Amino acid sequence: MIKVITLLLFALLTGCQSVESKIEELPTVGFDPILYNKSEAFTDGKVTLRVESSGTDVWLVAKNGTRSFIELSGLTLGGSRCAYNARSKQLLPPGSVSTFVVPTVGMLGLCFNNEDQLMFINRAFSRISPKAKGKDSLSLLFSVSYDFPGKADLITNHDFQELYLLFLNEDNL
Repeated sequence: MIKVITLLLFALLTGCQSVESKIEELPTVGFDPILYNKSEAFTDGKVTLRVESSGTDVWLVAKNGTRSFIELSGLTLGGSRCAYNARSKQLLPPGSVSTFVVPTVGMLGLCFNNEDQLMFINRAFSRISPKAKGKDSLSLLFSVSYDFPGKADLITNHDFQELYLLFLNEDNL
């Protein structure tokens, strides 16, 4: 009975790891996000950050719907073996949508262990999704922090997400 309780307690402690703690454990490789496009946006008071893909290109789409500048920092995309961490901060003007180029799917594939890399070799990449679709997906860790540098009470907001790289299998080619 004690062995069963110990095993369950161990499983709960090790299996319930947050995205933040997973990212903190990974070694990082620096990269420079490249501003690809910037346009005006509706000011709704919200900040929205999304990771999207088009083919094998990966993009960070950042919407600043506030009336203040925001500064992105700590932009990180990680796999099971390492993570890419932005070297610089990005300043987003009020009421704007900015699109940044981040490491491609092929580059992200280097941050996965050997077993996971077989998925990149044997399957065609489909897209990045917030939900896993069966065994044909790999976990992609995403984190970014942002604050409002012009405000007196500087509060840093953190966004941690677990996204999934989806791959095609023989059934859905």
